[in-house]
Amino acid sequence: MTPDINAKRLLNTFLELCRIDAESTRERAMADRLTTLLGGLGFTVHEDDAGARLGGNAGNLYATLPGTGPGETLLFSCHMDRVVPGCGVKPQLAGGYIVSDGSTVLGADDVAGLAAVLEGITLFREQGLPHPPLEVVFSVAEELSLLGIEQFNMKQLVSRCGFVLDAGGPVGEIVVKAPEQVRLSAVIHGRAAHSGIAPEEGISAIQIAATAISRMQLLRIDDETTANIGSIRADGPTNIVPDRCELSAEARSTDPVRLAGQVATMQQALEDAAMAAGGRVEISVRSNYRSYQLDSNSAPVRRADAAARSLGLTVRHRSTGGGSDANFFNECGIPTAVLCCGFEKVHTCEERMPVEQLTLLAQWVAAILSGGTEPLSPA
Repeated sequence: MTPDINAKRLLNTFLELCRIDAESTRERAMADRLTTLLGGLGFTVHEDDAGARLGGNAGNLYATLPGTGPGETLLFSCHMDRVVPGCGVKPQLAGGYIVSDGSTVLGADDVAGLAAVLEGITLFREQGLPHPPLEVVFSVAEELSLLGIEQFNMKQLVSRCGFVLDAGGPVGEIVVKAPEQVRLSAVIHGRAAHSGIAPEEGISAIQIAATAISRMQLLRIDDETTANIGSIRADGPTNIVPDRCELSAEARSTDPVRLAGQVATMQQALEDAAMAAGGRVEISVRSNYRSYQLDSNSAPVRRADAAARSLGLTVRHRSTGGGSDANFFNECGIPTAVLCCGFEKVHTCEERMPVEQLTLLAQWVAAILSGGTEPLSPA
């Protein structure tokens, strides 16, 4: 039997949460509302100090609910923040989709996950259906390279089976493989000179950066590896040869060897260009999060797979080029699968959420809670 989701309530929750301003590091109103909603479901809710440490106004939410039936503790996680422009969202129905008015993102990434988790749990609470103990983590600053969850104290979690609702693609798809991301930052030093009177006495830091970039292999490297230059910054008048330039770049791969090789070639290109021009470069490299790969027999994949099939969904296990909070849960020894949420065109003002996919996502949560195969009682 398909879980009897209250589709109207689910839609209203989704619309309400979309209207709450929640750009990264400015999630206060969202955190307050979710704390109230979780408390109403019987959860004990704690907020950490991640916001203060990141210069934001809200921390990660960690909520626990005792079980009313057998089974090991399950973890559900979503992020509260959204990308810019994400304030003043005016969600509206357009055919079978929920969209913004076009001046902002919709915020379905990750409001769809938030609303689905709340609705799935609400169904069990209001019908008195048995469920295992639950842990919920709603993170801040996920859109800033997972900075929020990086501050979270993983040691307090007892779950060994987790689900992060935060990926595009049809409901029923399960992300089992995700990359490591390495951030490369460089400060290039040249020599200043008057660009009209004595340009030959100068060493252009911008030119060094341009030369290095021209020698890099970027964007799609192979099936598992990507690289990108995010920004080049140099401020100064046109009549001075720039003596300083800052560059930000990244590389990602699910293969650690390929990732290390890609980062090394990017570093070498910068060093060679600087040396040839008579300048110098300072490079820092930081891994923002680690890659993971789940076996099809791991607890979250088995449970999510069975739950999706019980709903008649088409199931596919796939990899992704993006990171999520699941990278940190898996790194800390909590097997965690990412559930695809059905949202489309995320991080753009054309973002949209199919209403049917939203309903299926909440049904999927409920089916996971039931064990994936056991039918739920009618309302």
